[in-house]
Parts: sequence; structure tokens; C-alpha cells
Amino acid sequence: MSRFSLITPPALAAEPLPDLARWAASAGFAAIDAETTWTSEDRDTLHAVGLRPGPMRIRASLADSDPATRQAAAGTAREAIDRAVSLGLDTVWTLPRNFRNDASPRANFAAALETLPGVVAHAERAGVRIAIENCPFEGQNPVCTPEAWDALFAAIPSDALGICMDPSHAVWQGIDYLRATREYVSRLYHVHAKDTEVQPEGLYRYGVAGPVIEEAVDEDGWPRHGWWRHRLPGLGGVDWVAFLSTLGDVGYVGLVTVEHEDPLWGGDADRVRRGLARSRAFLGDLLP
Repeated sequence: MSRFSLITPPALAAEPLPDLARWAASAGFAAIDAETTWTSEDRDTLHAVGLRPGPMRIRASLADSDPATRQAAAGTAREAIDRAVSLGLDTVWTLPRNFRNDASPRANFAAALETLPGVVAHAERAGVRIAIENCPFEGQNPVCTPEAWDALFAAIPSDALGICMDPSHAVWQGIDYLRATREYVSRLYHVHAKDTEVQPEGLYRYGVAGPVIEEAVDEDGWPRHGWWRHRLPGLGGVDWVAFLSTLGDVGYVGLVTVEHEDPLWGGDADRVRRGLARSRAFLGDLLP
């Protein structure tokens, strides 16, 4: 039985869900990660072709520098958790971001600690787990390292709060994702499958901070960091044999969600679908 889901990429966002679901099923996926706008009819659309909704993505500026915006974001998150329950889901994933990106990571972390306790308490009452993805998102999300996880779980010890592990972000941050997967297994609630390609010439020219003087233009809609870029699984630096083996060793049995942000496989919808199918086939050969 397939254990792979997908996040609907921007190139496929306008595609009617019945068409996307039929294609995803034909490509061997088991699920599509839910959006907060989905209804029971959308869930039934997936069920009709043998799919199910994967963990729901919540977009909310939970670490916003403006208190009123944070409060509104918390309300958005609570509503999304209720929607997830209505779809039969027990897991949501998010990044407690500061959409304004106008504060330091330390300030963003402090802001998140003001917002998350109430959201986590709501999730706990609803029987839902919140998985925070380890994506820094240009500095907007401060909860993306073992240091931050330890501080977060100390401040909010609820079992309703955990991690969405995406090894691609660990690669460019220099974090041992295999060790992190083992050490934080009790909080491992969701997994993303994406890769990162390190570009040595760019690393030499810019260092890990990226371009300062030269313009860092976008690459097919994704930010260009100068020395690394996201790729499809198997086209970057992630050791997928070791990572998927580690998931098996620690007993992770949840979905693995393919997140397509590869500029070389971007562009038109057909190319994006081929990239997703390639990823599903590659990972399916490694994960029983």
C-alpha cells in the first residue's frame, strides 16, 4: 500500500480536484495533503478514486510582529483544526511564520510562544496533532532547529505539538537530519520529501549568507539563494536510503509527502506532474 502524499504545487492549483485526484491515483499516490478550504465533498472526491486527504496545511502568521494579526492568525489556525476534524484528519502542519518578515528570529520565536499555547490547547481538545515544518522560510519561521525544538517543547510540553521533518532544509542548514529524526522521534508527526542541491561555485562566491550585492532573482517562482536550491528527491544531497531506513528504524508509519519546488522540473503543468511522478517512483523503490 502506498504511503506517499503530495502537496498541490502552484502549477496545479487551478486544476479541478477530481482531475488532480485521478492523476495522483494513477501515479501511485495514496493521498493529497488537505487544504483549509476543503469540504466533505472534496474528501469524497478523493475517496472515489481510492485516495484520502493527507495532513492539512495551515497558513497563518502565528509569529507576526503585530499582536492583532497574531490573534487573528490564531483564530484562523483554530478554525483550520476544526475543519481538519470534519475531514477525519488527526494531523495538521504549519510554520509559525511572521509573514511581514520584519523582526529577528529571536523576536519571532517570542511572538510564536505567545500564540501557540492557545492553538495547541485547541488542537489537544480536538484530538489533532500539529507538526511544525523545519523550514526557516527566509527567517520568518524560527522553529526549525534542535535548539528551537528543545525550547518550544520545554515551553509547550503538550504531546499535540511536534515536528514535520523535511530533510531538504536540514541539508543547507548543516543539520544532521538522521540524528534529528532519531532524537525527536517521539515528536515526529509528519514527513516531507524534498531535496536540496548545494552549488559549490555559489557557496564559494557568496558563503552561507547568500548574495549581498548581486541580485538574487527568483528561479521559476522559487527564491534563488545563490548557493543552494531545492530539487526533487534523489537530485540533491539527501541520502534517501539512509533517511527512509531511519524512518523505518524509529517506527514512523505515517505518510511521506512529496513537495515539488524544483525549478528544473517546474514550468507547465505537465512537466510538474512528471516531476511528481518521478519522485513517487524513486521513493517507492526505497520505502516498502
